[in-house]
Order: sequence, then structure tokens, then C-alpha cells
Amino acid sequence: MPTRDVPPHLAQAIEKRSGESGMGPLQDPGQRKLAGLRRQRVVILFDIEQGELAASTDNPWTQRIALLTEAMTGVADDLVAANTIEPGPYHAVPETPIAIGAIDSGDAASVEFAVGDQRFLYSEDQDWAERGHQIARSELVRRTGDVDALLPGDTPADLRDDLRAHLSDSLFVMASDLRDRTLDGDPMPTNPSLADHAAPCPVCGNWTDWRGTCQACARRNARLMELKREEGRLLDERAREAQERRRLVEGMPLARKRLRDVEADLARLG
Repeated sequence: MPTRDVPPHLAQAIEKRSGESGMGPLQDPGQRKLAGLRRQRVVILFDIEQGELAASTDNPWTQRIALLTEAMTGVADDLVAANTIEPGPYHAVPETPIAIGAIDSGDAASVEFAVGDQRFLYSEDQDWAERGHQIARSELVRRTGDVDALLPGDTPADLRDDLRAHLSDSLFVMASDLRDRTLDGDPMPTNPSLADHAAPCPVCGNWTDWRGTCQACARRNARLMELKREEGRLLDERAREAQERRRLVEGMPLARKRLRDVEADLARLG
């Protein structure tokens, strides 16, 4: 039967008892065997004590299992809440045409485009070319262009900040996409418009960006994954506690037999 690790205080007691028994390099074989049996007896008694504790009604394993079950209930409630789809803020934007301008895919790439009469320029920092050895390209930075000018005049006041932030992020995504298409030799998008940056999400109704990604859904999905990982961790930990308790309880008959055998050997040698 596998045994639990002996706690440090018990290991020290065994070592002390062995020292008091006069163990040493010149000790005769009989004394060494006697000391070894005494150590075994202490360890087996510890296993039996743990088994009896595990078999009792109020034991640490059951208590920990109850706490883990309670925590899992909380996670389950959080999963229900996270699965609830809250309708996102939405306000339509016009189909203002986007004219793609010059795209430089050199060491310090730049992308130009116009949304109606608003001209935007995104470019990488110049030090990308100066470092030379850098493998990953730096992010594009908006140099010119006013996102505020793209907000529809009838945008509700409580949505203006959200829509401004969304369009700013989506225009950056488009600029990066145009740069990458140029680098990869892929065709440019056909007839892009501002509406492509704020289509309603089919799941929650929030805005989607240039690539069709809904950040609200992305955040919700990330939260769901986090909660599912926590649920799995708690489930595994609870199973380990139950398995350990069962092992200790089921191992008591063998531990008691081992104790009888050891005590019989001690009686013969003593």
C-alpha cells in the first residue's frame, strides 16, 4: 500500500528515537533490524491514524471537498452570468466611401487612405529601419486624421465615446491589414466604406470592426474560457481530495496487518 509522506515533526521523532537506540556504524545487525522495525511501526501508526481520521464523519478531506464544491457553485453561477448576452451599444454609421491611397511597405511602412474628406496617415516608427536586425514589424501609428469628424451628427451623447474608440481601433486594424496585404501581394479590398467598420454583431448587436470582430463577444468568450479553466481546476482538486480520502480509508486493513506483523517481529527480537 502506498503511504503518505511522513510529516517533518514525525520524521524528526523517528530520527531522535533511532539516535536514542544507539544506532551507529558499529551497531550489530540485530540492533539495526530492531531500530528499523521501530521506525516502520511509527510510520504505520501514522498511516492508521490518517485512515481513521479520513473515515470519521468530520474530517479535513470532506471539509476541503465541501469548500471546493461551494467554490464550483460560485463558478457555475459566474458561467451563467457570462453566458448571458447583453445587447451592446449600437448606432449606425453612414456608408462613407474609403479611398485607399499610397501604401509604402518599406522598412518604415506607411498607409494612406481617405474616409470622405478626412485623410488618414498611419506609419511605423522610423527606428525600425535604424535597428535593422528587428524581425517583427512595429505597430502603425496614426499621424493624421480626425476620428471625431467621422461620428454621425445624430450619435447619442452616451455613445459618442464608445463609438469614437471603436472606430479608432477599427481604422488601425484596417491600416494594418492594408499594409500586410501589400507585403503579401494580396489584392486590396473592393469598395470599402465606413460602414464596414461598424456593422452590427449578429450575436450581441454591438459594433464589429474591419475584420468582423466584436470586442464585446471576444471579452465574453475570454471570460468564459477563464471560468471553464477554473471550473476544471476545482473539479480536479476535488477529485484528488476524494481519491486521497478513499485511499486512506481502504488502506487501513492492510496497514493494521502490517502493524501486527511488525509488532510480532518486535516481540520476537525484544
